[in-house]
Order: sequence, then structure tokens, then C-alpha cells
Amino acid sequence: MATNKKRKVDADCRAFQEKWANNYFFVEVKGKPVCLVCREALSVMKKANLERHYSSKHAKLDELKGQMRLDKVNVLRRSFGAQQAVFIRPQSDRDNTTHASFVVSELIAKKLMPHSEGEFVKECLVAAAELLAPDKVKLFQSVSLSRRTVSDRITDMAQDIEKTLKDTARDFQFFSLACDETTDITNTAQLAIFVRGITAEFDTREELLSLQAMHGTTKGEDLFEQVVLAMKKFELQFDKLSGLATDGAPTMVGAQKGLTALFKKEMSRLSLDPSELVVCHCIIHQENLCAQSLKLNNVMTTVVSTINVIKSRGLNSRQFKERLSELESEYGDLVYHCEVRWLSRGNMLTRFYSLREEVKQFMEMKGKPVMERSDSKWLCELGFMVDITKYLSELNVKLQAKLKLWQVQLERGNTIHFPTLQEQKPAVTSEYAAECAKLLQAFGERFQDMKSKQRELNTFATPFNVEPADVPDNLQHEIIELQSNDELKARRKEDAAKNRKRREDDWQGEDGHEREIQSHRGCFYRQV
Repeated sequence: MATNKKRKVDADCRAFQEKWANNYFFVEVKGKPVCLVCREALSVMKKANLERHYSSKHAKLDELKGQMRLDKVNVLRRSFGAQQAVFIRPQSDRDNTTHASFVVSELIAKKLMPHSEGEFVKECLVAAAELLAPDKVKLFQSVSLSRRTVSDRITDMAQDIEKTLKDTARDFQFFSLACDETTDITNTAQLAIFVRGITAEFDTREELLSLQAMHGTTKGEDLFEQVVLAMKKFELQFDKLSGLATDGAPTMVGAQKGLTALFKKEMSRLSLDPSELVVCHCIIHQENLCAQSLKLNNVMTTVVSTINVIKSRGLNSRQFKERLSELESEYGDLVYHCEVRWLSRGNMLTRFYSLREEVKQFMEMKGKPVMERSDSKWLCELGFMVDITKYLSELNVKLQAKLKLWQVQLERGNTIHFPTLQEQKPAVTSEYAAECAKLLQAFGERFQDMKSKQRELNTFATPFNVEPADVPDNLQHEIIELQSNDELKARRKEDAAKNRKRREDDWQGEDGHEREIQSHRGCFYRQV
């Protein structure tokens, strides 16, 4: 016996017809027919239902014909739209004011401003609105920017970022970590942990994983414990860890109790091969150590002490800046040098050299003349330091090749690549060639760990340029197939050109401080 299935009305998939608006005064709202006259919504999109409603309740509208009927429909449409807007606009306004509150809170957090500044920002917004958009003043007044609200917004955004990173980390096929421990201005040790991961779709993601305050000891075991906690928090597994970059401190690279040693022990305990972990010393730290091989300490000592005399005393600093303003100098002040941010050394030396005459006059006026300022040899050494630190600050991967060239040229008295030194017209340049030789030797010694992994890294960095016989046996056939694919070659060349152009545009668009941050970050990861 056949069973009667109850037909669902929605199964007919009836669509609203525009002519029903003119015939029966109905419009469609969220898939339902709504009467423009009485605002009643019918449950079924069916012509017979609309016709029955119209005939039983609004039959008198049959008197309207032609253009008069069309005008009536349009008037009712506008009235209905205005009624809907009354309910929609407040919701939209609430969304916009909430969004504005988040945007301002984000800016306050980025600028490291006190959370109470939100109230002052709101006063500024309302004052500007009273002049520029008087009809929107109430809307600006409704933006919540109290200290508590700003704090809550920042917390919400931080939690959302953390959740997003957790979701992304679950998709990592492999990841590498970079760890750097330093001390902040409150004398508290801070451990920065960065992660860089890659998904199965070859999408890479690089983020600050955690910033841990170390209030107790900072031994290798303490650092290892914090890194493991961060990994567990974001569900990062040891079997997917491929690389570890550190700042080269003893607590990081100690043979027995250093962070890297503890990582390898943990991998052995988990039956993983610790030899597969690529361990590297951060490139930027190594370059800093190489730069310390320059033995022109008399230059740095004199420059730093002179700057301290001028800038460490409020009266001297104000008088010096006023004098620079009167002389219409190129720069308005000297800059400090921070050992932690060692790239600032180049900026400090360049600024000091440019203002050397103004500095000489000011120090003589204060009765503290800089005797070295009258020594031509010292000025030559200052010029050399200005040029060489500028080159070191650029963090160029071809720097070692350039050092060889500079060494040969300086031995011959050629200062073409050292314009500041060339201004001083040195009689002898062999000692500066020796400084280049020291740098070259330091680079060779410091980057041994990178050279030992160069062939392996080239396999993935430049797969089209390596010799198949030089790669691991299990990758040789794949490399040959890759190098024989003309389409992939063309695509890689095109992508490389786009990436190069984007990097050039980004570099030109950033200020000096931002470029320094990007240099630190890029070099910290280049090897992993």
C-alpha cells in the first residue's frame, strides 16, 4: 500500500515575480511576500495566496489604474523602505561605533600609550565632529573609549590573535623557532620566542609566539621550560620541529645544559633523530660580533664621551640644538648609540661626522675642546668607521666578497668605496686594509655553522641551480624532474621578479627604524 507523502511547500521553490508588486501591492523581504499596504507577511510565495489577500483586504485599490497605480506602489515602497531603515540604521550605527572603539584601542596599544588616553581621544573626536559634522555628534559621543573599555578591547584583540595563531599552527607541517633573551629597562630578563611554519599548501607564517618574563634565573633549563610551555600552548609538536636559531649566549648553546642541548635530549627521549634539527646562531648577532673585531676603539670612545657631555645635561643639550638651529645645520641634534641596537652605531657616527665643526665649536665654547678633532689621523679613522659601519648596517649577504675587494683596494691606496675617508685624504690606507682583513677573518670563523649546511640549504633555496649529485640520494630524481620542467622555471623566475619588486617597494616605503627592525627579523630567520 502506497503511503502519501506530505508535500513541503518550500519544495516548489517559487520565485517572486515583479508584476505582483503592481497587481497585488506585494514585495519580497527575506524570501517572504510582504504586503505594502498592511505590512502583513504571508508564509508561502504563491500567486493564489497573494491574490486572495489582496481581494479580501484591499479590493478598493482596484480603482487605481495605469500611472496612478504605479505612483501608489512607489509611494508605498518608499514608505516601507523608510520604516525598515529605522530598525536597520541603529544596528548599523552600533556596529560602526563598536568598530571605531576597537580601531582606536588598537592604535593606543601600538603606540604604547596609557589606556586612559582613550577618553582624551574621544574628547578630540567629539570636538572635531561639532565643527565638521554637527549632525553626527551624538554618534561620536556614543563611541566607548573609557580606560576599562580600551583595556577590554585590547585583551579581546590579543585573544583573537592568539586563537588565530593556534588555528594556523595546527596546519604546520614543519616549523622552526628563534629564541632571543635580553634584559629590559626594569632589569627583567625577557625571552622572545618566534615561530616560522609552513603548511601542506606551502603557505608560510612568521609570528611572535611568546614573550616570557624571566623573574628568576635564566639558565638553559629555565629557557627550555618556557619554550616547551609556549609550544604546548600552541599545540606545536617536537616531531615537526625542523630548526632552532638562538642568540649564541652560553645558556643557549651550552654543550650539556644549553637550550639547544636540552632540545636534542628531549628529541632523543621522544625517539626522534636530533641530528635532523638545524641549529644556527642568529646571523645578525654573528655580524655584530664580527663588527667588534674593528680595533678603532679610540674613535668610539671619543665620539661617545663627547655626545654624552652634550646630551646628558639638559642645558648643554638645549644650547647645542639652539646653535644648530641658528647655523641652519643639516641635522637638528646628535643621536645616542645603544649597544643592544648596534645598528644605531652607524647613524651615530654619520651624524657626528656631519656635525663635527659645530661640535668642535660648542665644546671649545664650553671649555672642553676635543683634542682629537684637530688630529688628521683621528679624522681619517673616524671617516673609515663612518663608511664601514654603514656597509655593515646594510647586512648585505655579499659583504664578504666586498670586504675582499676593499682590502685589495685599500692596500693600493684606493678609497673609491669609502667617500667619507676619501674626504680626509689619508696619506696611508694600509691600516684600514688590515681592519677589512680582520673583519673578513671574523666572518669566516663566525659563519662556519652556516657553511656546513650550505649545500643542504641550497637544495631548497635554489633547487634549479644545484647539482643533482650534490643533494641527498632520496631527492636526486625529484631535483632532475624539477630542473627539467620549463613551466616551473618560468613561474619561479616570474615570482622571483615580483618578490624582488615588492621588497624594493617595501624597503623604500619604510623609515630607518622600521628598516632596522625588518633587517633584524629577516636575518634572524634567514638560516631556518
